[in-house]
Amino acid sequence: METAYTYDGSLGGLLCCVFDSYTRREMPLAILTEGEPTFYRTWPVETVEAHAIRVWRSLGRLSGEIQEWVKRGWFSCVQDREWMIYQFIRLAYQYGARVTSMLTNATVCQLFKAVRMVGNEAGQLIEFLRFSDCGEGLVAVIEPKCIVLPLMQQHFTDRYPEEIFLIHDKTNHMALFYRPYQAQILPVEHLEVPAMGAEEQMFRALWRKYYEVAAVEGRENPRCRMGHMPKRFWNHMTEFSQTPAGEPEPGTDRLTQGPSPSILPG
Repeated sequence: METAYTYDGSLGGLLCCVFDSYTRREMPLAILTEGEPTFYRTWPVETVEAHAIRVWRSLGRLSGEIQEWVKRGWFSCVQDREWMIYQFIRLAYQYGARVTSMLTNATVCQLFKAVRMVGNEAGQLIEFLRFSDCGEGLVAVIEPKCIVLPLMQQHFTDRYPEEIFLIHDKTNHMALFYRPYQAQILPVEHLEVPAMGAEEQMFRALWRKYYEVAAVEGRENPRCRMGHMPKRFWNHMTEFSQTPAGEPEPGTDRLTQGPSPSILPG
């Protein structure tokens, strides 16, 4: 009978869908998050860490690149990513490590584009992210199209190993918290930090003034600038704002965490 799988919305849960598909010797018609409406009969997939790890390690035995594609495909948040990743994993089991070079296959090509998009988004945000000094540490806000904090973490922890900083992803409601040699990404529903001090405001003003003075009026090309620096990043960049860029609304420290992070096999 036609069956759709439902899962908890985590990467570990999706890997358990793969596990159940092979143990039940069937291919689901769809993979849906819990609560999504469907006309199909559903099979609720339980997220079992041991099952997720077993699938993850089996992919690693094929190729580390396959694991990376699955992980970044998950980070992409594209529509129907579950089905795309599930189909790719089946192809990986069939063709092995060479599956990542099969770009004429529609599923592989779709995942390749998603993986590339995630990498590009992380690379751009590493360049365009602006920290602010709130007194207790450095704070930055981003609004990416996909999940990028896990890909940005290594860059900033290596660059600022002795600093205390926080990068808040408003789109995906999560934040990277770092204090010397300890980093953690946690779900965050709401975040407020103290208002910036006078010194920080002064440096912001100096940076904006430098940006204005250094520009050559006769060579201004807004379209070219938007091509290299997409406008969707400007809200949190100091040079494009008269108010401190990337600054959450002033107030007292308050952090509300969401549910525990989902299983991500390592």
